[in-house]
Formats: sequence, structure tokens, C-alpha cells
Amino acid sequence: MRLTTKKFNNAFIRKLLVTLICSHFSTHSVLANETFDALTKDFRFSGFGTLGLTYNDNGGAGAIYNYSQTVPAEQGFSLNLDSVLGLQLEWKPLEKTSFLVQSVARAGQRMEPLLRMAYVRQELGSEVSVRGGRFRNPMLFDSDVNEVGYAYLMSRPPIALYSIANNFPSIDGVDLQWRHSFLNTAFMLQGYYGNTSYQHRFYNLNPVVSADAQINNMMGVALSASRSNITVRASRTWVDSYTMRSSAISQLDSGLGSLSGGLLAMTAYPQLAAMSPALISQANQISGLKNPFDNRPIYTSVGFDAYWGSFRFLGEWVQLNSQNAMVGKYEGFQTTIGYTIKDFTPYVSFANLSRDKGSINTSSLNGTGLNPMLDAGLAQMQAALNQSAQFANLSSQSISAGTRWDVMENLDMKLQYDFVQTPNSMTPGNFAVSTLPFNNHVSLVTLALDFIF
Repeated sequence: MRLTTKKFNNAFIRKLLVTLICSHFSTHSVLANETFDALTKDFRFSGFGTLGLTYNDNGGAGAIYNYSQTVPAEQGFSLNLDSVLGLQLEWKPLEKTSFLVQSVARAGQRMEPLLRMAYVRQELGSEVSVRGGRFRNPMLFDSDVNEVGYAYLMSRPPIALYSIANNFPSIDGVDLQWRHSFLNTAFMLQGYYGNTSYQHRFYNLNPVVSADAQINNMMGVALSASRSNITVRASRTWVDSYTMRSSAISQLDSGLGSLSGGLLAMTAYPQLAAMSPALISQANQISGLKNPFDNRPIYTSVGFDAYWGSFRFLGEWVQLNSQNAMVGKYEGFQTTIGYTIKDFTPYVSFANLSRDKGSINTSSLNGTGLNPMLDAGLAQMQAALNQSAQFANLSSQSISAGTRWDVMENLDMKLQYDFVQTPNSMTPGNFAVSTLPFNNHVSLVTLALDFIF
């Protein structure tokens, strides 16, 4: 009897333990599922892409989207100019808090995934919000939809105007947005601050050399106003420090230092005592030519997008004051007109960017007539800097015509022709050009398929 009772008790305990364990895991499984559902119900996954085939008729001018593009669209057919795939994930765990991550891969950068956005957004009230992290470069009218081909009327915004600002598509920092509606108009005031870096490619060097470009203390303000048929936006951006460092620039600085040192060494000769002040001044001016691409740019933009019946009008005016003699000061604009006929919208566009004033002054590198070897070095350095100033001239203009066909919801096709030219054969404009002079007339034909999901 005692044995029987022991067996019974052991069996009862085993059964009880199994029941408790199953109940425990069942309860936690339900709780885990409920927690998971609560956390993931506010996730939103989306994406965009463009499959763009471009024909370039010019063998000496590669078409580029920006100066960090790894592979230009050279002569012939290429996918490198416009083809892009973007994926975005947004999570809103709380009513006023959201997180967003966006990654983009471009054919012109060998489809390497790049983090374009990764920020947290917090609403501070019904009209004010703040973002912190990485977000789109806010300098342009269409900054929020940059690289989203479906959002453009054209195959791409005109290269002549936008390649400079496209160099750094994102910044790491914070922005504050204030939205307010008044008289049937939605206003948004945005202030932003951040830093960024990228690889700037010098296409004029063979082989091509990349420089570490660093942008520090970028700050700006933008104001937009939207009604049912028109949106207008103006922005102004200041950059405290825009630097470029590479092996080629280091070599240039080293050469300038040697030439400056050579001039200072000549002041030690008693017979040149009368020329010492002039030699010292020339040496200091040469030292001032180091890091010739460093600048403190101020960028201004005013743009609009308007509808009038079946017509659509777009335009933007920009000004870039680099506050640097090598880079120069630029002013440009683009204007586009489209007309919708059912699912088709033919359009024409004109864009122009011109450098307003001066290139770098290299007169301090004029020969001294005192030392043949030193003068030969001065002449060589002067020629190199003058050539760099020519390659730094991005002036160009374009005429474009094309048609957009909205095939179905979230899918379009575009056929576009661009004729792009620079002021002369010694001005490369926004092209990958390795030698000057070059054929400064470029024709591009593009067939693009854009989609969003």
C-alpha cells in the first residue's frame, strides 16, 4: 500500500509539473504575440526605384549625377546615371514619436547600399516637431523626394543645375519644423543644423582620385507655402567649413611649401637684401594657395511647383557663393513646363548655371628671374593651379524635352532628350572630363521606368 501510494504521488506530481509548464509557456506565448503585434502594428515598409537606360553620344564627357558617383555614364548605353533602388522602414511606437530608416543603392555607385535617412521624429505639439539623426539635405526645393524618380515630372532634375547640391544628399544633425495654416495656405518653417562627409572624385586626374570631403557646421532656414495649386519654397544655407583632403592635394600643398621655402631661403643672401620684403610677401601669398578647394559656401534657393488646368509649371533659382577663388560664385535657374493629356504629360525644360566671377589668382607664382630651377618650379605650379581652376568651372546649360506616361498607379515611363553644353571647350561643366579641350556638346537620350510601393 505504501508503494502504491508512492507511485501515485510521483505520477500526480509529474502530471502537475507538466500542466504548470505548458500553462506557463502558453500564457507567455500569448503575451509575447500580443506584445509583438502591439510593437509591429505601426510599422510601414515602402520603397521606390528607377530603371533608367541612357545613351550618351560624347566619348570625352561622362554623365554624372553628382561628384561622388563611382561610375559615370560614358559614351553609349548605360544604366549608371539614373538607375536606383530605395527601401524605407517607418515605425511609430507612440502617437507623437516615429523612427525612419531609408537606404538607397545607385547603379552609378555599383549598387552599394547607402544610408540616406535614419532619424527619430518627435512632435512637440500640434504644429511643432523636431528630428534628430540623418535626414535629406534640405537645401533644394525637392529635397524630401530627392532620388525618387516617380516624384519627378522629368527623368531627373536638370544636371546643369543640381549636380553641386547632390554631392551630399544627406546631413547628420537636427531640424525643427513649424507648420501652420492661414488663409487656406499651409506654411512650414524649417531650421536645420548638421555635418556630413563624402568622397569627392576628381575626374580630371588620370587615374581618378577621390578626396575626403568634410562639411562642418552646416545651418540654414527654409520657408514654404502651399495652396491647392501651387507650392513655393525658399531656403538659405551657410556652411562654416567645407574641406577636401587627398593625396593629390597633399602633393600640391607640399610643392607650394617647397616653393615658399625656396623664396624665403633666398632672403638670406646679402646681395638680395633689398628684395627681401618682396620675396617674403610672395612666399606668404604662395603659402596662402594651399588647400585651394577649401571654402565656406552660402547656398540660396527659391523654387515653385504650380498647376493651371492641364498645365504644370516648375522652376527654381539658385545661387552658390563658395567664398573661394578656385571654386567661384555660381548663379543658375531651371524652368519646366508640362501639359497633361490623359495619361501622358509632354514637357520641355531649360536650365543654366554660370560662374559669375573670377578664378584663383596665381600671379604670386610668377618667376623671380633669380634662380632658373626655382622659376621652373613656379611656372609648373602656376600651370597646374590654372588648369585646376579651369576644371573647377561647372558652368553649363541644358535644353530637355520628353514625355511622361503614367502607365498605372505608382508606375510611370519616361522618354527624354537632353542637349547639354558648356560655354567653351575649356569648361567641363558637370561632366566627368579628363582632358581639356573637349567636345563640349553632349546629347543624352533616356528611357526610364519609375515605381513606388
